[in-house]
Amino acid sequence: MIAAILALLFLTYGVYDHYRMFLPEYRLSTWQQSVPTYLPFIMIGSIILYVIFSMVAFFTGGSVPVPSIPSVEMPAVPTLTDTTNQISKSLNTAVNSISNSANDLLESTANAGSSLYNSLNNSLNNSLGLNNSTKRNGNMSRSFLETL
Repeated sequence: MIAAILALLFLTYGVYDHYRMFLPEYRLSTWQQSVPTYLPFIMIGSIILYVIFSMVAFFTGGSVPVPSIPSVEMPAVPTLTDTTNQISKSLNTAVNSISNSANDLLESTANAGSSLYNSLNNSLNNSLGLNNSTKRNGNMSRSFLETL
């Protein structure tokens, strides 16, 4: 409705602006001056055509042949219980899948974390020379890095 109103407003403005812009050319135009001479013939011809068409429509009943529409069979509609069972199966499948994915993710994260911890611990011990064979237990002359 809003688009129709806006279209009507813009059309009205466009016609007004066009007429205002080309007003001198409309005043100087001369081809329309010969039209009043032919107007009676145009009016009589249009009345005769209207009467002929109305007589044809009146005597033929004015019926328009309309093709018959083929019947369309509707597909079977599932019952509410079927739909509910399908939905619950789908939800159970989705929940189980998400649960399995989460468990796999937590397990792999824990394995990766412990593996990272062990490798860092071994690496730090090797780089600092803190292997069990070289560690000085109970000795007061430890270095600063050994205390860390």
